[in-house]
Amino acid sequence: MGVNYPFKREYGEVVSPGHPDKLADAVADRIVAAVSGRDSSALVGVEAATALNRVFVTGRVAAREKLMALDLNAVVKEVYRDAGYGRRASGVIWAPDPEEIDVDETGLIRDEIDEDERGIRCLSDDQSITVGYAVSSPETNYIPRAQWLAWQVMREIRSLTSVRQDEFGPDAKVLTETTGDGHGWMLRRLVVSMQHSSEIDWSENARIVYNALDNLKERFSETRVNCSIDCDSIDLIVNGHGDFSTGGPMGDNGLSGKKLVMDAYGPMVPIGGGAYSGKDPHKVDRVGAVLAREMALYSVINGGNPWDIVQLTWAPGRPDYISLNSMMGAEGLRNIFPDTIEKCVSRYFQKSDCEAIPELAVEGWYSGFCNTPWESLCRENMENRGV
Repeated sequence: MGVNYPFKREYGEVVSPGHPDKLADAVADRIVAAVSGRDSSALVGVEAATALNRVFVTGRVAAREKLMALDLNAVVKEVYRDAGYGRRASGVIWAPDPEEIDVDETGLIRDEIDEDERGIRCLSDDQSITVGYAVSSPETNYIPRAQWLAWQVMREIRSLTSVRQDEFGPDAKVLTETTGDGHGWMLRRLVVSMQHSSEIDWSENARIVYNALDNLKERFSETRVNCSIDCDSIDLIVNGHGDFSTGGPMGDNGLSGKKLVMDAYGPMVPIGGGAYSGKDPHKVDRVGAVLAREMALYSVINGGNPWDIVQLTWAPGRPDYISLNSMMGAEGLRNIFPDTIEKCVSRYFQKSDCEAIPELAVEGWYSGFCNTPWESLCRENMENRGV
């Protein structure tokens, strides 16, 4: 790792797929995937909200006529089941039970897209400033270390609790604080909130977190991640508010798009643009963001910059971005990468990529967990380094 790492102290935050906001993201993105995966020029702009046993879907879906029959009740139930809600084999129920969810779509417009509207899908239908970021930290997938570590901690906790589903529920949050420089870094503070059964010994919550940290420490040693995890010196807070037996939509409402900082690069990087979830691949908030990310990766990996922020400006009615700014002054990006919406959609969102959109909402757009076209530079560089 180079000595020009930009942050001495940084923070990261991630929530689980069972968090109310992420449930809403997943519902919105399942709709996008179901429609865009079968009609590449369909228009999808939807938002979802979760509260108790109700889900509200608003916005518009315009596609081929046969796609208008999309069963939203089935989509929502699948999202909730995948997140861990419902009845376990032992009889334990993590509410809300997917079978009892009421889906309200009175605010959703479903219509057939006509050929005139299809013809202008190559043009931006909104204004936006999309931001891409990369930092010269291959071990953390070129994203800020604290944010990458939050993803790692959450995934480890989910793995450990997945075999104890009678005791631990679907809802969880992780907040990390790290310090370091270009030569090494360490976890200083960790805040974890975990949904649990009302009968559990609360010490089991902390035991799960300590086991997760031990597993990560061992894995980091094997994979040469230069992160120090000393459980004796970490300021660890687990379920600091006390009882968390009521979680998910039964404990808080959720709304798609609220976790856009987590979806991007965490709190250390300006995000620009708007939310990713609920938007078809022609929407510039989505396709422009991944274009900017690949440009930033190129600036760092191929251009030798320690970090970069790439900003792209989009205007309604234009087929391409109207301005490009690399904070590190990376040259040639406009000539190397696609400059129009249609070219970007072809590059980043083929049918199989559209089908994977729901996974991105819960596993992370830039976490390194998903095999996406815009992260190909990361994978190629890791392979060249023999990692």
